Parts: sequence; structure tokens; C-alpha cells
Amino acid sequence: MNKRRRLYLAAGCVAALTLMVAGTDLLVERKAEEKIAEAVECRLNGASDVHAELGSAFAGLRAVAGTVGTVHISAGHVRHGGFDVALAANLYGVSTGGDAASGSATATVGYADLGKRLGGAQGGMTPASDGTHLVLTGTVGDSGMPVTVVTDLSTTSHAVTVTPSSVSVLGKQLSVSALGALPGASGIADGLKPRTIDIGTLPAGVRLTDARAAADGLVLRFSLSPDDLQKGESGTACTSGGKRA
Repeated sequence: MNKRRRLYLAAGCVAALTLMVAGTDLLVERKAEEKIAEAVECRLNGASDVHAELGSAFAGLRAVAGTVGTVHISAGHVRHGGFDVALAANLYGVSTGGDAASGSATATVGYADLGKRLGGAQGGMTPASDGTHLVLTGTVGDSGMPVTVVTDLSTTSHAVTVTPSSVSVLGKQLSVSALGALPGASGIADGLKPRTIDIGTLPAGVRLTDARAAADGLVLRFSLSPDDLQKGESGTACTSGGKRA
């Protein structure tokens, strides 16, 4: 057998082995993703369009050894604290036993849902994003005068505060404090008080860290404590069929 033929045979063996490994990896990876999605769907009872994706190289083969690395999770229509949100989470250092080394998540609240929760004088206003800020458009107080309000967002570990900062009215933009000093405009300013929205009790280890206005809704960012990223943390078991036990 000449040298060139031996090289061709070696290259062919390497190619075949690579395809076999890649095929095995994909099969294990898809199975792991299905199992994770089933577990997430069970924990997020009532959620829809639940997907899990492994983000590490050769994640399928790593799963055989007890770890799957990075997991990206998405789900729609997650109900929490009266909100209907779209959830996206990234978990890092995930083991097949259900532990994770770290993680983060976002929950997007649609503007129609947010508008219902503002309440009070701002309840009749329509929230949206101007590309940077959360803005409210509509009328304030008894004047019936159309206004556009630019707000600032701040958060605690479990609540979001919407604070009106400036107002566009009759073609002029004024700070809320300056508006209150204008003759006849104090009623408008009185209707633009900060509004705090409690997002309800969060699972152990989940903490709200930030909020921003995006094109499709208010995006809430959460940090996940590694100490609480444990399998069965909620104390509710799930069967393989995705139902709560």
C-alpha cells in the first residue's frame, strides 16, 4: 500500500469517526434539551412555547459525563404576580443532576398588560418605548389635555418604580417639577406621581436587578443565586409526562 493510499484511508477514518461522534452528540443533545424543556414546562405550570437549547460545544457528549454546560431557556405566557410575561433565562455550569453554577433571566411584560397595572391617574395612559425611555401618552387630570410623559425606571429586589421626569404638552417639553409651577398646570403635575408596581413574591434566589423599556415591552432583569439553583428547589416534583406530582 503506497503512502498516498494510506493517507486517504486515514483521512476517511477520521471523517467517519467525526461524523459518528457528531451524530451521537446531536442525539444526546436533543434528548437532553427535551428533558430540560419538560422539566421547565412543569415548573412553569401553564407556560407555552417552552424551549431549551444547550449552548456548549459537544454538550451532548458532556451530558453523558454528568454536565451539559450552558442552557438557554425561553417560554411564553408565564403567569406571575398578575403579569403575563415572556421569559428568557441563561444557566451556566448546569449538571445533569439539576444544579447550576450561575444564571440570569429576563421577563418581558407587554405594554398592554403594563398599562392595566399602572392604575390611578396614569391608568388611562398608554405606555410604550421611545427607543430609550418608557413613555406614557394620553391625558392627565381633569384638563383633558393630551400629553407625552417621559419616565425614569428604578427597581428594588421585588418592585419597579415608574417616575415621570418630563412632559411634552402643547409642543413644549418641561420637567414635571417646572410644570407644577405653571399657572393652571398644577393639576397635571399632581397626576404625575411616581408609581411603584410590586411584581410579587419571587422564587428563592431570584432578585430583580434592572428594568428597561424595549420595543416589545418592559424588560425586567433578574439575577439567580447559585446557592438556590438546585433541582427541586420549589419542593414540587415533576413526572416525565410534564405534570406536577
